[in-house]
Amino acid sequence: MKSLVAAAVLMLAAGTALAADPTAPVREVIDVTAGNWKSENPTSEDVFSKDRLARLFSADFATAYAEASKHPAYDPPEGETTGSPFDYDPIAGGQDGCPFENIRVEDDGDGQVAALFNNMACMGDDPANKEDRVLLFHVKEEAGRQVIDDFYVVVDGNSGESFKDELRKIAAD
Repeated sequence: MKSLVAAAVLMLAAGTALAADPTAPVREVIDVTAGNWKSENPTSEDVFSKDRLARLFSADFATAYAEASKHPAYDPPEGETTGSPFDYDPIAGGQDGCPFENIRVEDDGDGQVAALFNNMACMGDDPANKEDRVLLFHVKEEAGRQVIDDFYVVVDGNSGESFKDELRKIAAD
């Protein structure tokens, strides 16, 4: 009986540890995006779908995205008034690219998660095409789960503009 209770406690503790994993929302965003860029049988999933915005992103980020989506980069489908505010894939960093290679998602501590991958290797032998794209995600706990509050591209070792700030600029235009 004691061993059953101990096993149940361990299972609950493991579930709690997984729920508190700050890399989980980042890993899903990267996996979905990588699936969209596969060379064979790519998916066509929206990283910023209503479901993912509610599950993976903070309320503040979701609000910024909703406001920016009122200013879509392209004409939305007939009958819709909102669409993606981006005219490029903000995770992949462009409209052109290659299948993601060497994906790593690392917990840097203090709510920062780094995602590294190469998505330019198929573009040729230029040394720049061999470099990893590096994104820094700020993750926080909200409503009892880990969510992405913002993310940044690292360029030449420095963190670039906040994507949440980019969304707010789009919404203000």
